[in-house]
Amino acid sequence: MKVLIYGRRAVASALRMTLPLALLIGLATPAMPAPAPAPAPTLLRASLIVKNAADSIRFYEQLGFRIELDQSNARRPEGNPFPLNTPSTAVRLVILGSSTGDGGRIGLVEFSAPIPTDNRANTRRTGLGDVVLVFDVADAEAVHQIFLKSGADVLEPPQVYVSRRTAPDGSPLQGRVFHVRDPDGYLIELLEAPKSVAITLDRARGDSPSPAAHK
Repeated sequence: MKVLIYGRRAVASALRMTLPLALLIGLATPAMPAPAPAPAPTLLRASLIVKNAADSIRFYEQLGFRIELDQSNARRPEGNPFPLNTPSTAVRLVILGSSTGDGGRIGLVEFSAPIPTDNRANTRRTGLGDVVLVFDVADAEAVHQIFLKSGADVLEPPQVYVSRRTAPDGSPLQGRVFHVRDPDGYLIELLEAPKSVAITLDRARGDSPSPAAHK
């Protein structure tokens, strides 16, 4: 019995002696680095539901886009979480990328058997829920001519706009912009970055930009 009591006291005393040491060891141990934050989501592509992928491919090829992926698969509509308004049983996915590798990618999704219905009440007007794809072009007038020759639904000729920014010498910068609809009625904006007014005037006359325009 005495041995047991003595043993308990000895254990308690040992704990009192070792506890500060344990705390010191804990304080001296380097802190574990915090876990790295998860990377922010990135936009992979903008996907468009289209009626005929072949027509859409021909349209976007005029902007220099090329096929990176083209695959077709059967589709089971029962229990499929994708909120399609029609029980289509086949799907084709085409991913287009710029020929230069710059900028974003476009996904073309063609559902069939049956083809989905169009939710838009008026494809000629743009409103809430619609999408506008904006493309950076080097020469809006040249792209405008390409679309005219192909019979695309061009809404207006290139319009001149004045940038809020100015050239280093304080002179204004002007760009051009126009709109066209792709085969499914999606609104496309073709935007030419603003340039020196002198360069814009030279090109309008068909002249080469003057050396002064680059200063």
